[in-house]
Amino acid sequence: MTSSTTSYGYTWADWLYGRDKDAFMAEVYDDCTRIDHCPDEQEKAARIVGLCDKLNGSSRAWVEGVCDFLDFESFRLARGHAPVTHLGDADDFKALAALDAAYRHGAFRGLCRTPGGADWIGVLGELCAAMVHQGFKWLRSADVDAWELPALGEAWCKGVAMWGLVSLPMAVDAAGKDSDNDEALYRIHTVVAAHHMAGAVWKRYRGPHPHRWWDRTVRGTAPAENAIRQFAAWRGWPQELTDLLVRSAQHVNTWKNPQVPPIHLTRLRGLALGPHTPRLHARVNQVVDELVELIGDMTPQEITETRWRCGSWLSTFTAVWRGRGDVIDSEAEVSVFGGMLGVLRESRPHITPEQAERITQWCRARTGHLRPDDQHRIMDEVKDTVAIRGRLPGVPLGSDGAGPRRFVDGVWSTASLSVVHSRHGGRDVPEDMRELTVRLFNTLTSHRRIPGVDVGKDYVDTDCMVCVGDQLFTGLVDNRPSPGVLGATISGALIYCNFGLGAAGDDVDLGTR
Repeated sequence: MTSSTTSYGYTWADWLYGRDKDAFMAEVYDDCTRIDHCPDEQEKAARIVGLCDKLNGSSRAWVEGVCDFLDFESFRLARGHAPVTHLGDADDFKALAALDAAYRHGAFRGLCRTPGGADWIGVLGELCAAMVHQGFKWLRSADVDAWELPALGEAWCKGVAMWGLVSLPMAVDAAGKDSDNDEALYRIHTVVAAHHMAGAVWKRYRGPHPHRWWDRTVRGTAPAENAIRQFAAWRGWPQELTDLLVRSAQHVNTWKNPQVPPIHLTRLRGLALGPHTPRLHARVNQVVDELVELIGDMTPQEITETRWRCGSWLSTFTAVWRGRGDVIDSEAEVSVFGGMLGVLRESRPHITPEQAERITQWCRARTGHLRPDDQHRIMDEVKDTVAIRGRLPGVPLGSDGAGPRRFVDGVWSTASLSVVHSRHGGRDVPEDMRELTVRLFNTLTSHRRIPGVDVGKDYVDTDCMVCVGDQLFTGLVDNRPSPGVLGATISGALIYCNFGLGAAGDDVDLGTR
């Protein structure tokens, strides 16, 4: 692999556009970072002119964002300060001003443009990516300017990152009923996932080990409604976009992690999907009702926890899952039994062979529309997963370490195939990335692994989330699964556990401090 293929621009172009990237895109992003980090004013001015000339005549949507970046840098070079507009003195307005400036400086405009779908969806995706980009700058080892969000403190960084992330499932809840919006919703997940993974685990941003971490005692804060609406009017945001951002900010500011019986271990519940996403929440409950009937003897406590767990599970599928209950969604929901079995393995030693068979037949019915070879492939994974995750008597532990059985036990094999065969197809998790996928998830959940039950008695996880995640982030360049698979199995680990807003064990604290 040549140096050009491992440059910042090449890596970033691949994460944003995958196989649709080209040398021009990589060169432009490399030019942008050279301008951003250039200390000499004359050289910076010359580089700005050179990049403007290179972009002249291009009609690509993402180039519009690069032009915003060049305008930003030209203003700063001429005036000596960044072009940041505060509409008020309160921190809410300052946070929105930093977000607006970051949207322009970060070249976000045009990244989520798609041929179809409501226009506001793409703008939302670009803003959410900017939110995540700015929020996770709190963890950066360098390259943070005085005008950016970290100047307001950790609460604003954590809250704005949460704001961007919870807005995605709310967008699916609002717009996913109409299939014309499918591609637009798919695209915004692709762009936000790239910024989420980069901010959380890319060592180019996070710096060398040991890394800076979030303070678990700090509660995240998002802007108040009046500030959002005033800023939206100034920027001319569509009403649908404004209303959704108001509701998602309110959710960030009011959400509490629900209390559950101690038998069900600490975890994040109801932040991504819940009553604030009523259409999707109703669909989750419909699926859970079917699963409960399959088991036949679940307690009210187990059922309640299963509703929370399956909501968290499906929150990682919203790139492809729309909650419409159609045949495509039905297939994407195949792996949800893993959420229920995760609950049952906390409250009972194992499921019965009869229950395992009923789960298997439930999955078979949901995949009946596939070609025989495809159905056979996914059903083989389902059978193995139910046996291992359900702890059928005589079946060895699946969670010991990070090997192939752990990949099955964690339902990544079933989940990725369910996405590959559903709405968008694409590529499964690459073989050489599977162990890293498991290791990343293990770093976030090792505090919930019970020795001798979930893992071998002598197993100790010593991985660092960032160091493992960085290997994944860079190893997936030119080697990635489809964006839907990425969300369901890799970047979705952050969403499922604690949004990447804490270290292992910090998940319960996000909504209680």
